[in-house]
Amino acid sequence: MRISSILKGPRRVRRVVHIVRKAASHGLGFLVSRIELQRYLPTWVRLPTWGRQAEPEELASEFASVLEELGPTFVKFGQMLATRPDILPPDYIHELERIYHHVAPFSAEVSRGILADELGSPVETVYRDFSDEPRASGSIAQVHDATLHDGTPVVVKVRRPRIEQVAEDDVAILTFLAAQADKVEEFQPFRFPMLVEEFARAITQELDFISEAAYTHKFRERFKDDARIQIPEVYWDYTSERVLTMQRMTGVHLSELFGDGGASVDKSEIARTIMDAYLRQFFTQGVFHGDPHPGNILITDQGRIALIDFGLVGRVSAELRRKLGICLIALGGGQLELVAEVLSEIGRLPDESQADELREELVGLLDRHSSVPLDKLDLQRSFLDVMGVIRKYRVQVARDFVLMGRALVAISGIVTRLDPDLDIASLAAPYGGKLLREKLAPSSVRRSLTTGGYHLGTLLTEGPRELRRLVRKLQSGMFEFTVRHEGFEKGLTELDQTGNRLSLSVILAAIILASSVLLDAEIGAVNILGWDVSLLGLLGLAFGSVLGLWLVVGILRSGRL
Repeated sequence: MRISSILKGPRRVRRVVHIVRKAASHGLGFLVSRIELQRYLPTWVRLPTWGRQAEPEELASEFASVLEELGPTFVKFGQMLATRPDILPPDYIHELERIYHHVAPFSAEVSRGILADELGSPVETVYRDFSDEPRASGSIAQVHDATLHDGTPVVVKVRRPRIEQVAEDDVAILTFLAAQADKVEEFQPFRFPMLVEEFARAITQELDFISEAAYTHKFRERFKDDARIQIPEVYWDYTSERVLTMQRMTGVHLSELFGDGGASVDKSEIARTIMDAYLRQFFTQGVFHGDPHPGNILITDQGRIALIDFGLVGRVSAELRRKLGICLIALGGGQLELVAEVLSEIGRLPDESQADELREELVGLLDRHSSVPLDKLDLQRSFLDVMGVIRKYRVQVARDFVLMGRALVAISGIVTRLDPDLDIASLAAPYGGKLLREKLAPSSVRRSLTTGGYHLGTLLTEGPRELRRLVRKLQSGMFEFTVRHEGFEKGLTELDQTGNRLSLSVILAAIILASSVLLDAEIGAVNILGWDVSLLGLLGLAFGSVLGLWLVVGILRSGRL
């Protein structure tokens, strides 16, 4: 199958060539030959694979640089990859965390035009004041300060023009490349198709400001009764898929309180409040702010803690929250074997014969880290060590679980910088007991019995009928198996190419023979240098010569004689 038919035309093919050239310029051209991309392209396209080959210790850095230079979609993909230490090695995570794509802001006239199109009115009608100078500019959108007609200060987030088309093209290309890479054995542990599928959902959500607005509103509702926490209000009348208008938060960024800064505020109380807010998100609310860096946390002029930017949000299912609650209780009681058991059940182990080895390694890891005093414990290192074990055994865990771990480590690092004496374990312990009590509560037991009863009843009522259908298919000889042979597609593709070349060769031979016979015919005869020959025969020979030359060039370019 040609990539042009999959990727809808020459624009995306040119983009593929550009991607390959970038990879080759950074010493990664050899990856192109590993996935044999050339044979999926039209014959007129020739992919470059020249240039030096990057040294093993340079691969991570060069890979990150390629993504950074390929523009906003690939930068976002790299940033998402940086959240998967369960799949990628630490050196790749480190390099991917640093990438950033600087994009110049687009003009105020473009912003005003988008706002007018989306909101149905000129900017002056919607906002009393609108700053043409953007507050911030990113690869997806830029942000302007504005004021509503009632005097409310707001920020207006405007999506970049045509960014959705760029993202759609690049996601289609990434999907194709991931499918080809997954056919190569050494690339399979990275599960590129799954990563690209997750990224496609994430970038679609990020491009839709209605989604971000909905999450912002949800968090505001969850914390509306907490006087310590403030979430921006969304102004729905001035929000659309491409425009987001929110309350403007004023104050100081949390990073300004680190060290000797913020001497006039109670850092210990701020640290406790932030930690409790995130523990509540993780273990009670089931939805959490997925990007808790200091720039997204403000201390407002009123002394409240403001959380902003809900473009990245994770979810924790009720079942996962209960398992994590058991882990908290078991950790408090020193039951490391139980913690390892629960952690091993959160993911899916491809090879069940390695289950005991996985648990033993987790117990050893937990025992080693639990022996370190809390003020000396490096949570980042501990988290990466656990992810290393998961990566070693290729345990498949949900992205939100990994995102939660990263967010928990990040927020723990932030609060300990504010208050090194904060006892995070004592703050987290009550949530474990609460989750366990909820699991044993009559209402929870009743829900479990209802769900189990439904599945059992369905099995009892539908089982005999499905068994009867199976027996009937066996008796009639209509029972079918679906067999999927890994790596067989490549052989089929090559066989198809061989058949096409044989067919073309037969047709070419027929054209040449027929044209040779026609040369002496009187049909359409012309005199050339005293020789009466058939014009139809000459045209046939010319066409056959071109066709034969094209066939020879194609064979030579394939490198297989």
